[in-house]
Amino acid sequence: MRPPTLVALICAALLSTSCHDATAVVQLSEPSATFAPPKSGSLVVHVYWDNQGVPNKRVEVLELHLTAKTDDAGYARFDLPSGEYTVRAYDINRGGPSRDIDTRVTITAGKGSRIEIFDCLPCV
Repeated sequence: MRPPTLVALICAALLSTSCHDATAVVQLSEPSATFAPPKSGSLVVHVYWDNQGVPNKRVEVLELHLTAKTDDAGYARFDLPSGEYTVRAYDINRGGPSRDIDTRVTITAGKGSRIEIFDCLPCV
């Protein structure tokens, strides 16, 4: 039979080790689907006249308050969560005074959507 001090020493060592492991930070090897961010899709808005892009046109995704200006080729790009949105292009000419044009679009995760907006430059 072992002396009681040796048994007590072994129990104390085991208890100390198990308490230390109980406070360790647990790292998950794969993210949980519950905490996965929503997937997005892309939206390209092309404002054009006479087969050429119109630069510096303001485009907005109304529901998210996201705005962009078209680049030199007439394109504005957005990465959006899946859903339905209203896209507004400002100061578009279609004969008469320029106006804002609203277009509804559905964004699907992992897919791209495109909107073409005709802007008649000589129609001002």
